[in-house]
Amino acid sequence: MKKFSEYLGEDLKIFQKSIWKRDFELRSGEELIARLFYPKFFSDLAELKIGNEEYEFYRPKFFKRDVDIRVKGYQNPIANFKNNFWGRKGVLVLPRGIRLTFKFGFFRKQIEIYLGESNLLVTIHGSMSIKERSKVIIEKRAEIIDEYPWIIMLGFYLAQLMKRNSAVGS
Repeated sequence: MKKFSEYLGEDLKIFQKSIWKRDFELRSGEELIARLFYPKFFSDLAELKIGNEEYEFYRPKFFKRDVDIRVKGYQNPIANFKNNFWGRKGVLVLPRGIRLTFKFGFFRKQIEIYLGESNLLVTIHGSMSIKERSKVIIEKRAEIIDEYPWIIMLGFYLAQLMKRNSAVGS
């Protein structure tokens, strides 16, 4: 499997396979890079498969906005995402104290992932359709994306989670 920074300048897309399933694929042309799916339809727990690695995104507490990331089959999280009060920005805390900032655009249609506050790494643009579709742009090469390849799909998962939560509240 190629490292994510090697996809710089390539056309990456995330799309929903079927309107009836919460199953999403990240592809570069015909190459399947990652698959994000929800084992239970109404659950917030999502499983991610990238190559031969598997991860889980989940909320550790029901009424909290935090999201934890763990290797599938293990109990302890490897990273934690904390959302700010307004939900437009959040911080992902990785091992060794590395912090990534996630900024969400209007209606959660755009997600920007920064190393720190101003070093843009990845942009995810969503589109309006019945099936979920998004375009992923890797802005620059970065070791952090290669070391933690699940970061891109976490951004997509967070946007999905926030859209669903705002729809329930209205």
